[in-house]
Amino acid sequence: MPWRETCPMDQREKFLELVRNTSTTFTAKCRLFGITRETGYKWVRRWKKEGSLEEKSRRPKSHPATTSPWIVKRILAIRKAFPLWGPVPIRKRLRDIWPKIKWPAPSTIGAILKRNGVITPRRKRIRVPPRTRPFSKCREPNDVWCVDFKGQFRMGDGRPCYPLTVMDAASRYLLACVGLHEPTLANVRAIFVDLFSRYGLPKAIRSDNGEPFASTSTAAGLTKLSAWWARLGITLERIDPGKPQQNGRHERMHLTLKIATCSPPRRSLGWQQQAFDRFRKHYNEVRPHQALELETPSRLYKPSRRRYPAELPALHYPMAEVHRIRPDGTIRFGQRRQFISTSLAGELVGLHVLDDRYVEVFFADVLLGLIDTRNDNNNPRYGLVRPKPEHRGRRPSRVSAMYPV
Repeated sequence: MPWRETCPMDQREKFLELVRNTSTTFTAKCRLFGITRETGYKWVRRWKKEGSLEEKSRRPKSHPATTSPWIVKRILAIRKAFPLWGPVPIRKRLRDIWPKIKWPAPSTIGAILKRNGVITPRRKRIRVPPRTRPFSKCREPNDVWCVDFKGQFRMGDGRPCYPLTVMDAASRYLLACVGLHEPTLANVRAIFVDLFSRYGLPKAIRSDNGEPFASTSTAAGLTKLSAWWARLGITLERIDPGKPQQNGRHERMHLTLKIATCSPPRRSLGWQQQAFDRFRKHYNEVRPHQALELETPSRLYKPSRRRYPAELPALHYPMAEVHRIRPDGTIRFGQRRQFISTSLAGELVGLHVLDDRYVEVFFADVLLGLIDTRNDNNNPRYGLVRPKPEHRGRRPSRVSAMYPV
């Protein structure tokens, strides 16, 4: 004899039929079906009230913490007006417009955006712990400027575009966002001349190790551009190769810039520059920044008190032997030609005797390297020796280039 298949609906119907047609106690009827008296009375009441024994959803009809449709509509409207804004800037904008309304937390706003398909969660990546060096502190505007080229791309006309971005690290103020067909020294220098004339000189400039900011094949990594910065008394800071997280605030801005202006790219450099200009104005004056306690960068940034000089200041090397670098990048040291760097051709360098073997070579306040006097190689291509660990920290402060006040 096969097993009989039963379902809860059949059991409920048999239970109600037993309740209507038999005179046994209600407790006995419930015990026969293996249910409690509370469950039995529940199904009897539902049958008398609704005439149905179907299961109902146990989800509550309402919750005291449910976000009202009006608030959800306002959140989606702000997101539509500013597609690149996250939950924190959106909440700040809503509080500025309707200050008397209690708006949801940023986490709730983020959940609303995900639920409505406005944003998609990012894939989690395994990140390498950052390794930092003692960079300058970014306490005030113009303490450090960050500069970099956002990845190049081709525009609608097929020509390449190299976006050069310069940002103040403390206030996050985007000083420049300029598209270039070629990232040449002349193009980049012209942009910095305009920035220095408008905003003054920063104390330090932080960059990566790529051209035209730095070079791995020259003394101290100096290029003509970075040598010019050093002549102006600007400290040079470089992140470690392959460590973009050491300049994380600038890289994060590049992600927003890419979404807003390069996806898709514009048809020509003129149209692309208009997109960059709109983004820069919006980024500086409209978008609240979470790292700035929801202030805009334009409200915190102030031009530097260090003005851009009409002429480069003269270099002075007290207590040091001064040499001018020849066009081929060499100097005459004793009876030999010592190669320094072609990027410093025509510049003055200071030589200071460190001990009986090594001589330090400085340009401005940058230590270029050491001359090994025991090496009698007269090959002009023979370069400087990198400072050894025992020599680092022994640099006398009196050798640093001094600028007349």
